[in-house]
Amino acid sequence: MTSDIVIQFAEILENPTIFPDEQGKLKIVVENQGDTQFNGPVNIKLYGSTDKVLDINSLNTLEQSRGASDLLRGKDELLGGLNDQRVNLAPGQSKTFTVDFAGSEFRTASVVSPGLYYLIGQVIPGNSVTESNTANNVASQLITGGDVVIQWNSILLNAIQASGTAPPVGARNQAIVQAAVYDAVNAIDRSYKPYLVNISASEATGASKEAAAVEAAYRTLVNLFPKQKTTFDEQRQRSLATIPNGTAENKGIAIGNKVAQQILDNRKNDGSSTAQGSYTPGTGFGDWKPTFSDGETTNNTTNFAPALLPQWGLVTPFAIDSVILFRPDTFPEYGSPRYTRNFNQVKALGAENSTVRTTDQTEIAQFWAYDRGDTFRPPGQLNELAQEVALAQSNTLEENARLFALLNIAQADAGIVGWDAKYVYEQLRPITAIRNADQDNNPDTIANPNWEPLLDTPPFPDYISGHSVFGGASAEILKLFYGTDDISFDIPSQELPGVGRYYGSFSQAAQESADSRIYGGVHIEAATIDGVQVGRNVGSFVFNNFLTPV
Repeated sequence: MTSDIVIQFAEILENPTIFPDEQGKLKIVVENQGDTQFNGPVNIKLYGSTDKVLDINSLNTLEQSRGASDLLRGKDELLGGLNDQRVNLAPGQSKTFTVDFAGSEFRTASVVSPGLYYLIGQVIPGNSVTESNTANNVASQLITGGDVVIQWNSILLNAIQASGTAPPVGARNQAIVQAAVYDAVNAIDRSYKPYLVNISASEATGASKEAAAVEAAYRTLVNLFPKQKTTFDEQRQRSLATIPNGTAENKGIAIGNKVAQQILDNRKNDGSSTAQGSYTPGTGFGDWKPTFSDGETTNNTTNFAPALLPQWGLVTPFAIDSVILFRPDTFPEYGSPRYTRNFNQVKALGAENSTVRTTDQTEIAQFWAYDRGDTFRPPGQLNELAQEVALAQSNTLEENARLFALLNIAQADAGIVGWDAKYVYEQLRPITAIRNADQDNNPDTIANPNWEPLLDTPPFPDYISGHSVFGGASAEILKLFYGTDDISFDIPSQELPGVGRYYGSFSQAAQESADSRIYGGVHIEAATIDGVQVGRNVGSFVFNNFLTPV
């Protein structure tokens, strides 16, 4: 005679949003599937996740605060709970609980994007209970928002997180997926010029745009992330189930498949597969040197992280003609007055134990970090931002297909230009410069051999900042797409569960993302200022020359 307490999701009364919005209501059922009476307390916990597998970590809970330099480990977020709920259930009986995100017990999820994510429920019976099956103490519920373009953009971001994809590689993958989605949808809509693939009007007549978008996203994702095919298969089945069977669906699927294959073929030999080539660091004092594998503390010279993607600047761009045309020419030479000012600024503001960095600046550094492999990474964070704006602006499916193609093509090319500059200029990181300043023959820089940054230092050169170039490109695309910079929005962060930040414009968000790298101690100011401008230049070129009206 044993108890078997099971948790299940029941009715969704109001579709949940994501943090910092407080909207959503649903019912959870706790049932006794054992063969004996259960009478005792249970705890019910609710998590937000990018997949349906529960990953519990103490840093991702509501009960514990996060220190200035603590790293999140894990990816799921505790949203709240109902503790010590007394239930008295005979075998086969159940009790229903209501989760209201407008109340005080639960908050909406921060570590997901609004297009598609999971809520995971967990029931924990009292210690005195022995259960026959603990596997059914956890259940998941898929939550979707927006059209299929936004939903599959979320699936893309979730795939990047699951694979630990590096930022410029993630940007490339995002561009491939979203370019395919755009060309598939636009082949039917025909309001704008295609990115690459031309589909005849007769082939597209009567085709479902939704089916075309789903299939284009699915085919490209399976190619880019083959280990996640099972997940994509499940999502494809769900998406197509919402589209009526028939000729329109079949024609849309055919278009999506054809477009995806041509986009993938076009990128087969773009240089990305050989970008992690051999690299010999420069020998000059101001040249970048590999940093410690933990980014900040280990002084063991055998524990250096190798340079990340030193040949990424040679990858074929998606839109721009040449990276050289966009390469910054305002590089601050090591030891120059500009560099010296930047050195002293980041030394003070970016130190782990800084006495001048404000609490808000520390939050900004953490909020925008996304250096961990198990996040959407910086380009993905900006896609999540764009999802929020697109939903608030009530974009059509056609508008979303074009917006996310422009955004991700610009991000991909900005990343290529950024990595080109990194390995052309090979500027050392602040941690190296500050710890060894006694060797630079500059009386205006003072060494601190024990200096540590707030954030871990990524394994590639300082100039220009990747966050800044991605942010500049994204802000420019969003501004030009909506015809104004002054659209307000608030967004969460995978790095700070339960923290939202408000912005009055796209430029404000891009600038704060850039500034965050100074506060984090991983970039000098010149790398961020010039990075934002390079990103803006790339974004402007992409918007004005690609996916333009017919």
